[in-house]
Amino acid sequence: MRSPLALGLAALIGGAPIGPATGATAPSPGSDEAAVFAAAGLQRRGNEHYREACATALKPQTERLDINHDGRDEVLLFLASSPCFGPARGGNVALFMQNAGGAWVDLLGFLPGVEVLPTGGEHLGYADLGVANPGGCMAVYHWNGSAYVHAANRAIEPGGCQFR
Repeated sequence: MRSPLALGLAALIGGAPIGPATGATAPSPGSDEAAVFAAAGLQRRGNEHYREACATALKPQTERLDINHDGRDEVLLFLASSPCFGPARGGNVALFMQNAGGAWVDLLGFLPGVEVLPTGGEHLGYADLGVANPGGCMAVYHWNGSAYVHAANRAIEPGGCQFR
């Protein structure tokens, strides 16, 4: 079964959905995924990953995509629902880009969401991203030159953003 990320990102990367780069197995030491996990504050213990101050094992999955069309992949990190992030239903997503010094930098923050997809817009050369949540509301984020910032909410089901 494909991850929710894979299904939502198909249009953004211009092709068929891709499966998660990681999931059941831990990333190889020294790999981009291992560096992204470290940048996200994930610590590996055996075959499981944890965040500081949270005893619950996380199941990270990644998707590689090029959101700014520069030929270098960014990495979208999805963490299934966990008490580590409070009452978020469905999971949390973060987006990482490698900077000029080679470090992976978070562009989005850990947002509650079950799917990330393009909205069809673009700001400063970066695709606008929608983060869909259970309940039918999609938060839309625009690139401001250094990070993604919340721009609007869009209902993807009738009444989906009524209380947001």
